[in-house]
Amino acid sequence: MNVCKLKYGKLMTFCFSILSFLFISPIFIVIINSFKKKSYINKEPFKMVMSKNFVGLDNYINGIKKTEFFQAFGYSAFITICSVIVIVLCTSMCAWYITRVKTKVTETIYYLCVFSMIVPFQMVMFTLSKISDTLKLGNPVGIIVIYLGFGAGLSVFMFCGFVKSIPLEIEEAAMIDGCNPLQTYFKI
Repeated sequence: MNVCKLKYGKLMTFCFSILSFLFISPIFIVIINSFKKKSYINKEPFKMVMSKNFVGLDNYINGIKKTEFFQAFGYSAFITICSVIVIVLCTSMCAWYITRVKTKVTETIYYLCVFSMIVPFQMVMFTLSKISDTLKLGNPVGIIVIYLGFGAGLSVFMFCGFVKSIPLEIEEAAMIDGCNPLQTYFKI
């Protein structure tokens, strides 16, 4: 039985090695071609880099200049970091309020957030693009607002589950010690 498992394991290793090579080879070809002159990429895409077709890092430098890579990277980093901060802050406060204050309004807000996870993106896309154009949200700050709208449903749902796991007694003790709701939220 061990001999059968050993042969099966070697066969699977061989098959997955071939499959891995097939998946990695296009990436390898792109990397090789990135160091060639444009004419050689079209004529000889599978040949290795030689001294006659080698351009060094010129292709990378030109690509970075033409695409304004560092500016785009800065915008992406700004939007990502700010979106995460805004989503975590706003949705965690909303979830805390929904979980701790039991009213029909908070229950409705919770179910609307859960419902927003069910609606497919394709249904929202046309309306979202129309509203974002009307409100001029095609800038980094506007994108953060749009991301907040998309991330709110799932985040509120997840944070509600987290807040429910925090014992209410801890918050009651903070209230007895003189904390107001805002202090309770940030300190507990």
